[in-house]
Amino acid sequence: MRSRSVVLPATASLLPVPRIDAARVGGAEHSPIARDSAEARQAPVEVRHAPSEARLAPAEVVHVFAAGLYLAVGDSEGPRGPGRRLLPIMGPGALLLPFGLSVPQLDSTHLATLRAGTTARVVPAVSPMRLGSHPPIFEDHVPSPRWIGFPDFALHIVRTHRPLRVKTQLWKGLDPITLVALAGHLRPGLSDLGSRAGDLASALLDEDVADTEAGVRALIGAGPGSTPSGDDALSGIALALRSTGRNRPLDLLSRTLEPIDLAQATPALSAALIRAAVAGHCVPEVAAAVEAAHRLLTTPRREPPPRSAAFATPAAGFPAVLSPLDGIGHSSGHDLFTGFLAVLTALTCSRSTRPGVSRSLSPSRPPTAAMIRIRGGDGPRTPTRTPIQHSSKGTHPCHAH
Repeated sequence: MRSRSVVLPATASLLPVPRIDAARVGGAEHSPIARDSAEARQAPVEVRHAPSEARLAPAEVVHVFAAGLYLAVGDSEGPRGPGRRLLPIMGPGALLLPFGLSVPQLDSTHLATLRAGTTARVVPAVSPMRLGSHPPIFEDHVPSPRWIGFPDFALHIVRTHRPLRVKTQLWKGLDPITLVALAGHLRPGLSDLGSRAGDLASALLDEDVADTEAGVRALIGAGPGSTPSGDDALSGIALALRSTGRNRPLDLLSRTLEPIDLAQATPALSAALIRAAVAGHCVPEVAAAVEAAHRLLTTPRREPPPRSAAFATPAAGFPAVLSPLDGIGHSSGHDLFTGFLAVLTALTCSRSTRPGVSRSLSPSRPPTAAMIRIRGGDGPRTPTRTPIQHSSKGTHPCHAH
């Protein structure tokens, strides 16, 4: 690896990047882009030589988009071997994924020198970072780069950070009418996504293992793109369970996902986002939408907050929830919040009226430990299951009487 004259400072997340056994990145329409960070803003560093090549790991650019790229790091081995990892390298501009590298000074002049197939060399950190806490579906160690050399520039990881996490808070006094109205403004990528999400949300809140397995099957990998609609809804369900403090249902979801070979079930980027959501991590735009939804749905409609015209009527508060979601992929933001609102809707329903998975889909055996094994091809999976209750806008209006 020859010397580099310009080295850009970068920031690494403490979350693991996804393993890609078959290097399936997914569709190109969903591109992670990092928000600029004043803390990481530094002048390019002039260096004479790159770090030692003794421990270099091979890497290859697999996709370049408007403000960043995907890098496949490591040697490609068998389907159960170490394989490669998909490392998002994100420049300034939009979404800050909860994993990968943020490079505030990465711009079009750097990206113009790259294309799919461009080789790179990665110097790993002296020792892998260990997560302080993680759900079972996370690996114990996080392989972290220290230096990445491209043909015309290099990246030096100067610091690490813990990504944003949704906070657990009280969701008392949920207004079911406003909830249904808000869900009606969502535009999910699948017409029956609300029904699928509602079924899984109900099964999780009832702690029904068999129906949870069926609900996960109905969502995971459903839809096109690098983050299929079903996966986004699944992430929204996980975030809602954490936000509302439903730890037992969240643990059931984590245990159900643990044995699934996510690398084969859905694109690598989407699989990593599901893992991050189960741990409570999300992009800043989703966190903003959650906070806006909390204010909207827990504020008494007849007694709006003083000096707050924005929430004087329910509809006036919708833009604060929907606007952040509009900028997340083609429909990913709306897909994710379809899952989030499905949990809130299930919480407003009594157990007897709560929408749930069709009993015809439930196994005849009593519930046992989650044993889903999903194997897929190179394309996204769309389950053939047809939910009994259908809602193209995201929730079951059990209280809209």
